[in-house]
Amino acid sequence: MAALAAGLHGCTSLPREPQPDAFITGAAFARERIYVPPGAVFEALLVDVSRQDAPATVLGRQRIDPSGPAPFGLRIPYHSARILPKGRYAVRATVTVDGRLLFVTDASHPVLQDPAFRRVDVILQRVEPTRATIGAQVPLLQTYWRLLEIEEEPLNAPAQEGAAQPHLMLQADEPRVTGSGGCNRFLGDYALQGGNLEFASLVSTLRLCLDGGAAESRYLQTLRGVRSYAQQGRQLLLRGEDGKPLLRFEAVELGLQAPVEEDPPMLPQ
Repeated sequence: MAALAAGLHGCTSLPREPQPDAFITGAAFARERIYVPPGAVFEALLVDVSRQDAPATVLGRQRIDPSGPAPFGLRIPYHSARILPKGRYAVRATVTVDGRLLFVTDASHPVLQDPAFRRVDVILQRVEPTRATIGAQVPLLQTYWRLLEIEEEPLNAPAQEGAAQPHLMLQADEPRVTGSGGCNRFLGDYALQGGNLEFASLVSTLRLCLDGGAAESRYLQTLRGVRSYAQQGRQLLLRGEDGKPLLRFEAVELGLQAPVEEDPPMLPQ
């Protein structure tokens, strides 16, 4: 009997997470007719973007595999209890083939607080297949890019207490860059054309940095020397005038995790 009781105890199941009780509805379409190849995957996310200095938190995920032709109907499941009165929420969408981006949402698409008006229509924009983006698995814009390396040296300085980790984010609605050096927040302008990317008018807050100040200064100074970029999987590499690797980042998101995709073939460094 004791053995049976032990066996029954070992089989006790853990409590299941409640099922989503609400949906974001709408449609995802392009401004022009688009061809979606066989094997494409459509994915739409409901994300919490309340904190500009933190990665977006995925609250709901819809995946259509295979996607079929555009337009795509939105039906993103989520837990209504996670929508807070003072929060900010948005819908993002992508179309991929073999993990590579074909189309992304062209701007921020906010979700209204009133449950009766949680229908969102989003616009998809083609990702031009340049050398800089051919291996991309996540959008360049509106992605939280966490700093990994400065001039091919791993970043070892932790963020100051109460500060965001070193990162940057390129805004989609206007050519503005925001981020943190690990102590101070910064913002500025960016110019993007093809595989060329430059930053200008970078300014930062003036918080005293007891630790990591040298790494932060080096990061911000290195940003000013960026002239081009390349994406590979979930990483972003920023290069200088001579093509030398300057800064390497990794895309970060919190909350519901996406299915694991195989990395596309590596590009020459």
